[in-house]
Amino acid sequence: MKSVLVFCAYFAALCLWHLMSLAIAAGVVGHFISLADAGQAAVDVVPLLSVSILEVAVVVWLICRLKLAGIKLLVATLVVFHGVKIFLMMIELAFFLNIWASPPVISLERVSGLELHGLLMSLLFCPVAILLMKKWRLPGHGPSNIFPIIKRSLMGKIGVISVLYAACYWIAGGFILIPLAGESFLFTYGHLQVPAWMPFFQVGRGLLWAFIVLLLVHNLNVSGLRLYMGVGVVLAVLAGAQLLLPNPYMLGHLRYAHLVELGVSMMFFGVLASWILSSGIKEPADA
Repeated sequence: MKSVLVFCAYFAALCLWHLMSLAIAAGVVGHFISLADAGQAAVDVVPLLSVSILEVAVVVWLICRLKLAGIKLLVATLVVFHGVKIFLMMIELAFFLNIWASPPVISLERVSGLELHGLLMSLLFCPVAILLMKKWRLPGHGPSNIFPIIKRSLMGKIGVISVLYAACYWIAGGFILIPLAGESFLFTYGHLQVPAWMPFFQVGRGLLWAFIVLLLVHNLNVSGLRLYMGVGVVLAVLAGAQLLLPNPYMLGHLRYAHLVELGVSMMFFGVLASWILSSGIKEPADA
């Protein structure tokens, strides 16, 4: 009972630090790049707390389940947390709402500000989470390398997964997002000037997603269905949780449609990609 209470206290403290990290990062980056949106309403507390609880739960699970400690654990946690939550999303945001939009909906300066804000927030939050979970110093713990040796057969699987991501992206967009969003989809994205090489762009993003899944598969101490479902949940939650928060670039109906689309597609992608990669590189589970 005592251990449960201690864990709950640590979890609550991490949720508080998650919110404080967001505020500190916004204050620092805001001195150099404006993060404010014209006419932006005050932040609703309930969605913000929901995002914090979801993201903290995912990070705590990762820290407890990764076969790493210290700096290696910090690097792996940052790659997954920041890469899924911010970096890969900002790449898409920059192209869809600036480079391919006429006129641009968002400036590249603002995209850079959002990326820096997310990076600083991650750098503030993740080390504290590792310290509270007591995973900073565990001598001789985990594999010697964060990533496995990339052999030819593994490169082939990574290539397959990058194409798989692009397929999931298009299928989810066509069969989930557009039907759910309805007219709000055309209202928001009707100004796009999508180039013919758009599929190759998504395959390129798929490569980055594949390496994040590879990191998880190589270092998580779970196997089988628990591994596949765990990777799927991590990707789905970190990629979609922020859509619980209102934003000036997306109508509410479209935002919820995106939330469902991302949740379903990233869950499916994470499960299938981790299953493909687990063959040949996964060691027996430690727990």
